[in-house]
Amino acid sequence: MGEWQLTRRAALTALTLAAASAAVKASAAPLGDVRFREIRVDVSPLKAKDEDDAAQWVAAVLPGYLKQTFAKYLAPGDRSAGVLVARIDDVAIGTAGSRMSIGFLSNDATDGIEGAALVLDGRGHVVGSYPLYSSLGADSLQNSPYQTDILRRRVETLALSFAQWLPGKMGL
Repeated sequence: MGEWQLTRRAALTALTLAAASAAVKASAAPLGDVRFREIRVDVSPLKAKDEDDAAQWVAAVLPGYLKQTFAKYLAPGDRSAGVLVARIDDVAIGTAGSRMSIGFLSNDATDGIEGAALVLDGRGHVVGSYPLYSSLGADSLQNSPYQTDILRRRVETLALSFAQWLPGKMGL
């Protein structure tokens, strides 16, 4: 068996994520019985960072993923129902070697997406905020002639991950 080494950077990252996860769990109360008349996606934080491609790719797929994930909570005609706003703050595409490989795992990079779900009541007031960070292993496929398509698919996969993890984070 090979020896497993934990770098200082990996250890600090793991401790930071664990602390952030515990803080988020403490601050986010479950919603219970909730209905949404609308789902919105806010990628303005990505655009503010000049991440226009990532913003465009997320904006193209995340609304559909959220509608699928939250289908049983949607009430489009109910004016008293709230609004779900998924704000994406950051998309990080890992480079080769950014993933700690353990055993037979073949992914050589770790990608991440960070944002929050904001729940607005019928009058537009924020009644809940649910921060979420999701990371996935990915193949970096450096020097591929299809690099833009690969990056787009990696961002779309992150958006799907965000949509799938969000209901659990919200207690639904």
